[in-house]
Formats: sequence, structure tokens, C-alpha cells
Amino acid sequence: MMLKEQHPDIAVEFSKRGFVVHKTKGPFSAIAIDQAHEQNNKVVKGDGGAVSLLQNPKALLRWMVAGQELARIIEEFEVNCLDGGTGKASTTNLKHHEHTASAQVKLSKEVGALVQVFEEMGNPFMEESEDLLVLDSRDIADPAIVQSVRSIETRPV
Repeated sequence: MMLKEQHPDIAVEFSKRGFVVHKTKGPFSAIAIDQAHEQNNKVVKGDGGAVSLLQNPKALLRWMVAGQELARIIEEFEVNCLDGGTGKASTTNLKHHEHTASAQVKLSKEVGALVQVFEEMGNPFMEESEDLLVLDSRDIADPAIVQSVRSIETRPV
């Protein structure tokens, strides 16, 4: 049976990739329609799952009538409200989470603090003392902690 001959409308949709759902704008994030439907069902059902729905006729009726609409509303809320009020959901951001402005500022501060410690105290890899130093706070670790760290490899698992 040839799809193009038997069902030309469906063949056109398949060629347009109309059999998948894009839940994000990320590359390679398309999922099959039935999988998207199952994910929406999971959102609506919550923790109780299908067993809870089947045991409660009112809950089952409510889910049958309004389930997909509730899933749509939840998705709309997540897209519009959960990314700092910018109106863009984090799922539409194609950058890695460490490539955001706030992550870069934090990294810059941490690198600056580390460089400052190196400049003030010297290169820790050239350190000859027996003390265990906490680099960013410039504290000398407690002797009990030092002993624990030094004996960690000899301890049984």
C-alpha cells in the first residue's frame, strides 16, 4: 500500500513533518505526537496516575472533559511566566545555562577572587607547607579535616 496513493493528505503532512510536536525551539527536540499527548496526560494526572482516575468517576470525567485544556494552560503559564518575567521560557533559549549574563558575571567574580588569592598568597601548587588551605577564604583547614583528607585513600570502602 502506497501512502501517497491511498491517503495523499496524510502523505503531505508526513512530508512536512506534521507527525511530530516541537515542545521547545531547541534543535533536535521534536517528539512524536503520541508521546507529547502522554506527557500532557502525565501533567494533568499528577502523582495519582491513571489508577486514581479510574477509581474516582468524577475525577475521570473531569480529566476527560478538561484534561487537554489544563495541559495547554500549564504549558502557556510555563512559557510566559517562569523565566524571570521576560516572557521567554527557558526552553526557548538555545544557549547553555552557563552562557547567561548572570552566570558569566558570577564566573568573572569567582575567577577574580581566585586570581587575587594567587597574587596575595602565591601559587598554591608551589606551596611547600603542610597546611591545607581554603583558597577563596584564605583559611587554614582544621587539623582533623587535614588528617581525614590525607587518609581518605587508605580507608576501606
